[in-house]
Amino acid sequence: MSRAFKNCSNLMVTGASRGLGLQIVESLVTGGFSPGKIIATARDPDGAKELQRLADEYQNIHIIKLDVISQESIERAASEVEQLVQEEGLNCLINNAGINVVANLETVTADKMLENFHTNSVAPLMITKAMLPLLKRAAAKGTGMGIHRAAVINMTSLLGSVELYWGDRANTFKWYPYRTSKSCTWKTDMVFFPTLILSFGEIQLLFSEEVEYSILSISAVLFLIAFCLLTWLIYRYCARFPVLQTAVNILSADGPSAKSGGFQYATQTQNSKTEVHYEELSHRVSPGTSCTNLGSSLDQDSMAAILDVEEDHIQGSLRFSLFYDQLQSRLVVTVLDAQDLAVRDFSHSVDPFVWVRLIWAESEDEEQCPLHSVLDEWQTRLVKKSSCPVFGDQFSCSLAEEEVSRVTVRFEVRDFDKYSRHGILGEARVPLNSLKMSYPLELRQDLQVPKKDMVGEALLSLKYLPTSQRLEVGVLKIRTVCHSNKTERAIYARISIICNQCKLRHQRTTQKMCWEVTVFNEVLTFVLPDQHIRECSIIVSVFELQPSKKSSKRLIGNIHLKKDKSSENEHWKLMMQSLRQPIAKWHLILI
Repeated sequence: MSRAFKNCSNLMVTGASRGLGLQIVESLVTGGFSPGKIIATARDPDGAKELQRLADEYQNIHIIKLDVISQESIERAASEVEQLVQEEGLNCLINNAGINVVANLETVTADKMLENFHTNSVAPLMITKAMLPLLKRAAAKGTGMGIHRAAVINMTSLLGSVELYWGDRANTFKWYPYRTSKSCTWKTDMVFFPTLILSFGEIQLLFSEEVEYSILSISAVLFLIAFCLLTWLIYRYCARFPVLQTAVNILSADGPSAKSGGFQYATQTQNSKTEVHYEELSHRVSPGTSCTNLGSSLDQDSMAAILDVEEDHIQGSLRFSLFYDQLQSRLVVTVLDAQDLAVRDFSHSVDPFVWVRLIWAESEDEEQCPLHSVLDEWQTRLVKKSSCPVFGDQFSCSLAEEEVSRVTVRFEVRDFDKYSRHGILGEARVPLNSLKMSYPLELRQDLQVPKKDMVGEALLSLKYLPTSQRLEVGVLKIRTVCHSNKTERAIYARISIICNQCKLRHQRTTQKMCWEVTVFNEVLTFVLPDQHIRECSIIVSVFELQPSKKSSKRLIGNIHLKKDKSSENEHWKLMMQSLRQPIAKWHLILI
């Protein structure tokens, strides 16, 4: 309700000098949903002191004189309203003015009946008739139905209902002229305003007791169905993960005891984020400042890493357009549509969206220095249950002309999952160094198996203490590429331990202001029993954020160290060969 009145440009309230009309005006201007202009009418504006006070305090209140039983006064008021609203017209007319002539069957007269009828029944019709051209003028400026176009609200009373006030209730209020006049506008299903003390949005719907009990019964049944469905989903979710039945009690000289029963979670010791000094180790394995030394110091497992996607499930194509505006130095990317996307086996459908990244190369010679940086990234809208979705989303960013040749546009088509485990349907890449984009260039590419881009490197140390069954992951140094147009930023790393496809726990380092090489020297400790250490994955996620902005966190990239029954990461193997000793190694950060 509040949003509707906020979108209303001009509103008129009759009988606003006191009572309900005055409360309507006050609620509108103080409730945070005031229309553009509020035209308040009064038979005696000079005597309406409280209304005058509101008009002095709020500039959008305009007071005009109106005697609702005088046709001359109605026509004069309509002329004044037209001067106020002009071409905008009148969006809402609230016929609130009314009187209550109290008379029972013994004291009622024809004059009293006609007086009440003229004010409460005839006057609203005559005022509506006079304001109709202004209401039509406002209604012509919009579409749909509602107060944002034009509406007439006639105020009535419960006393106008024969159904609700009969028998003993009728004997309480023997106001024959007033009740009869109000019954002219009463409908059993209408909306009325019982009170406006707190908010103009408090509206009550009238139902019989049978309808109310029926609604209550239906609500109770729906609640039970929802509760049963939620219980079933929780059971299905918990059943996906195996529960460990063996309880393990560990007492060790290497550290505090750890207890395991049912399901073991990683625990954080008091010294989980202690400063460590690996200067001599860092100098021994740290690469030189030149990019030519990068390949020799990085492990080949990370170099070959790609997204875990089967080639058989990659199919379809993506259509998009690229345009570089030389006058404004802006790159415009438009995602148009996709065709023949692969569907999920279990649902036989797909909910696709496209993640767009601008990948900037640190050097024009990528073979010599293969590091990249993400200049900008966007996400298209979601198209549900369509293997041939139409997107039509357009994105743009500032980009110097000399930088265009270093940029590759990466389109990653994903299948939406409400738990953020989005499926990968394929990707398309377009290097901009060979394209002429002085005019919009439309392209269609077949989707390929997605590959990861190198966006940095990190020096990590691993140490396993078998007696206390403790794994220590050290984040020593992180090197990232930063484009010159980026503002000051901070980075941090988050380490997640995953066993049996279940994230046990994660910890994060402190934030550090980002340099070409940022030094952390922090160790994060996890308690891992033998059954977990045999099959375990470590995911190191590096994030950047702008200290000046609250919601500026963005993923730079990930490092994935894996140990399972069939394969073992080289760094993990070195750690297990040198127990109780920290082993440091450089790893690529990929995205």
